[in-house]
Amino acid sequence: MKQLLLATLLCSGLAQAAPYEWNYPAPLKLPGANDNGKLVLFDVSHGGTEGNADWVIDGAFSDFADDLVSAGYTVEEYRGRDKNGDGIIQFVDDYTSPSSSNSNANEAVISYAAISHADVLVLAESNRPFTQAELQALEDFVADGKGIFFIADHYNADRNLNSWDSTEVFNGYNRSTLLQFNIGGSYGDLRNPGSASAGWLAQQFGIRFRFNAIDWHTGASGIEPSAQVEGLTDGVGPVLMAGGATLAVTDPSRAKGLVYFSGSDNPSAWSHAVDSGLYFGGTGEGPYVAIAKSGAGKAAFIGDSSPIEDSSPKYKRQDNGNTKSTYPGWTDAGNAAQLALNLVDWLATPESYTHFNSSAHPAGTATPNPMATEELDDPDNGQPWSTPSGGYNPWDTSTFDYGAYGAATGPVSGGGGNTSALSVSEALALPTGTPVTVEGVITQAINGVYALEIEDTAGVSSLYVKLESQYRDAFSPVNNPAVVGETLYVSGTRDNYMSEPSIEYVTDMQLVGAGSGDGDDEGGESGESGTCASPEAVSVSTAYASNQGTALTVVGQVIGGVNDPYALELGDLNNSTSVYVKLESAQRAQFSPANNPAIVGKTLEVAGVRDLYMSYPSLESVSVLTEVGDCP
Repeated sequence: MKQLLLATLLCSGLAQAAPYEWNYPAPLKLPGANDNGKLVLFDVSHGGTEGNADWVIDGAFSDFADDLVSAGYTVEEYRGRDKNGDGIIQFVDDYTSPSSSNSNANEAVISYAAISHADVLVLAESNRPFTQAELQALEDFVADGKGIFFIADHYNADRNLNSWDSTEVFNGYNRSTLLQFNIGGSYGDLRNPGSASAGWLAQQFGIRFRFNAIDWHTGASGIEPSAQVEGLTDGVGPVLMAGGATLAVTDPSRAKGLVYFSGSDNPSAWSHAVDSGLYFGGTGEGPYVAIAKSGAGKAAFIGDSSPIEDSSPKYKRQDNGNTKSTYPGWTDAGNAAQLALNLVDWLATPESYTHFNSSAHPAGTATPNPMATEELDDPDNGQPWSTPSGGYNPWDTSTFDYGAYGAATGPVSGGGGNTSALSVSEALALPTGTPVTVEGVITQAINGVYALEIEDTAGVSSLYVKLESQYRDAFSPVNNPAVVGETLYVSGTRDNYMSEPSIEYVTDMQLVGAGSGDGDDEGGESGESGTCASPEAVSVSTAYASNQGTALTVVGQVIGGVNDPYALELGDLNNSTSVYVKLESAQRAQFSPANNPAIVGKTLEVAGVRDLYMSYPSLESVSVLTEVGDCP
């Protein structure tokens, strides 16, 4: 009877009648008895969920939010203004179609009235520009003695492929000088003004984000003395940067740096930087973390999300529906956890001084060259990171893929569980053609990389899952042996594969307890040439110490070639330990240093079996060999 009822509900569509979770009331986290009476608002009205980003308080910023709650703060997600009172926030394109009707209909906006109840506003990787009215709302918020925390990323972190990244959005102008960025109307002229002191951020706070892109996983170690920076560096150590930006102080009476590259640091250009990526180095590159005092209010700035985020993303990518990959930075050795908490405490505390111009509140240091020649125009002529494809349009939420923030459809519940999932036995009782979400344990590969088998926990019933191409690397037991034995949620259509009961036309796959994936947020953005290492990837040192015959997925850096084109040497990112990788014939053209010298220094993910090659610890029978982003 239960199975018949479930089949009836699924066929009628009633099983998905509950609104998709991004349409639910915005998440709110409340403190306990230690309530300090202050509220921190995390904005997602202008981004923060695009590409691999998932900067929401119940997703990849949950560690940050939970620690704020533990410190006594109320934490809330901000999605926009519900103008029509229907309980949800609807985005309507008012940028590429800037009619007054669109402007009035767009609810994914910031107004002072809507955010005025907060003490601190967190703007994390906003990827859609602000209107002039929204910038005024932010100014009013600060003028009221409140604080804004700007979290940016490297230049051209154009996660939603709309020609804007957070450095440009926050600065108030695109890097390009093309006429197309003179939007007019409610947005005004958003072309690069060619002056470090121009633009909204510089004019309001005496600082701008640089258009650079830098790696330094060891962590920027030039920590300013606590007494010089309002006590904010107490307990702070070097802060990692994994494809991030720095800032330039243009008015030291209003802005000052907290964390710089020291003389002993050795940062390098991020491997996907569109220009030199690193302009001056050292303190001349400008601060990585900074603060500003603007009248009654305050602001704080950091040029990368990596040291703040965690590995529990909630949503799917809106451009292709793929699992996101974020980095456990909040607990990494180079985390900015203490620094971020210090900054929020400072931002949430009103103070009467208006500038950094006294012994109690010392001035900052102006950045010597606050706008490098390379920052004067966009080398890609204002084009997005890559061309949107597959029908995806960053300005049209109807094109967003299943499970993305803002999409029309997605799982009824997400994160760590799916209450709508059926058991394998229940799914088997449904007729073909029924849409369904099933929970089962992965047992083996079927027909190579093209399908897998799942069974119920009792091991009595099983069915096949046909893998779409985008799922084969992560979920095929051939490519990723570690998934065998894991519990899988899969959404698709009940069908038959190789004459056996199956799930096909898959729209969503995720491992139970894995949220939406782990890893760094770099390298997996649309258009970037690599993705970050898989969650199961281990270090070269771990592989070196493993027993022969162990199936492993390893991440490491190519040191050199071995035995001409037949193998390569893979080292830890600090090169203290290495293993050989025996290359299959199809892999030698791209990955052999003898055939492709440019591969030396690249970070690779390798899935294979621990063995010995030329009497040296190795990985052989390699099934996966891919270049990944420079993840910490």
